[in-house]
Amino acid sequence: MDNTKKTPSTVAAWRAAVCAVLAIVLMIISQLTAFFLGSIPVVMGLPQAVGNVISAVLYPLFALLALKLLCGVFLGVKLADCRITRYKIKPVWAAAAFIMPSIVVGGLLMTAGHWENPALDGKQIAALVTQSVFLVGLAVGSVEEAVFRGVIMKALEMRWGKWVAVIVPSVLFAAAHALNGKLSLVSFIQLLAAGSVVGVLFSLVTYESGSIWPAAFMHSIWNIFMASGILNISDEAMENCIFNYVLETKSPLITGGEFGAEASVVSIIAYLIFIALAAVLLKKKTERSEKA
Repeated sequence: MDNTKKTPSTVAAWRAAVCAVLAIVLMIISQLTAFFLGSIPVVMGLPQAVGNVISAVLYPLFALLALKLLCGVFLGVKLADCRITRYKIKPVWAAAAFIMPSIVVGGLLMTAGHWENPALDGKQIAALVTQSVFLVGLAVGSVEEAVFRGVIMKALEMRWGKWVAVIVPSVLFAAAHALNGKLSLVSFIQLLAAGSVVGVLFSLVTYESGSIWPAAFMHSIWNIFMASGILNISDEAMENCIFNYVLETKSPLITGGEFGAEASVVSIIAYLIFIALAAVLLKKKTERSEKA
């Protein structure tokens, strides 16, 4: 029988790992619960747009309550210690939130292709807009940042330091998106690379600003532009999307492969541009702190 006692560092490592897993599980449970409750008014005859707004309100509410409990039990810290603070966004990141997807959309629209927009009625458009702006955009963007750049990043930072806290949640963030659908090996690798890079960006923005909310805002605006039912830029049109720009090229480097434009080289270049900006601003912040 092995009577070796676990060292404090081993216990801390297990606590961080369990906390990371539970944070993701709680995110999924919160999402499913919010979606279920949001579907009830739709079943009763109300428009889908109403259900989308209800789900978008409940999802972050449930998630933040669950994460607050998790932080207290496993980490012994408050949400504010995980940089889930009062909502405040620095102007530089508010501007970056719109500039980054604009660069990608502009670059992809310069590629040969054509518009192919389906005929949608008013209810369908309202459902797509509310889903895109409130649910996929604001709710999903905020919750994912609270989980990955808030709780998970804090848990790993407490045990292994900032470098691990930046890299590991970013890779987990990328891998989690692979669960959205079946991907080929090439598309999975491309998604893992792009998702990890944008995860590093959001991590650096969080460290630079001292709060998850600038990264959450950037994430939300990005989702509205690039991952919603408002605009789809790929080599195939989507029936359930307001605007479709169908690219003539089939190159996964441009289209992003099976995952979509978010994993394209154009997107990765945009991520890297803003990583450089975040790194410069973070370095300046660190130098000011050292001089103070």
